[in-house]
Amino acid sequence: MKVILLSAAMGRGVSSKSGAAKPYSFSSISYLVPEQDYIQGDHNIQKCGFEPKSVEMMEDQTLYNKFKAITDEHGICEVDLVLQPDPRNMSRNIVADVSLVK
Repeated sequence: MKVILLSAAMGRGVSSKSGAAKPYSFSSISYLVPEQDYIQGDHNIQKCGFEPKSVEMMEDQTLYNKFKAITDEHGICEVDLVLQPDPRNMSRNIVADVSLVK
């Protein structure tokens, strides 16, 4: 899946906001998709440009390092994402790999 990559984030820690310490972790990327007009009934909303979206990625330091290397060298750029089913929720996909579109 080809997208315009904005950023990647990965983190883990222990939250104590709710009193009891609770471990957390996350890993996701942000990307751009073209805006789409919304025309339905009496509604006619025209849009142009891009809309930011996000998708989770595997919690894997090596994968995050690939995203970091791409963004460090190329900034905002087109990449090809490899998706796979999320083992925690098989109805969703997560990013399993990335490569720069040349």
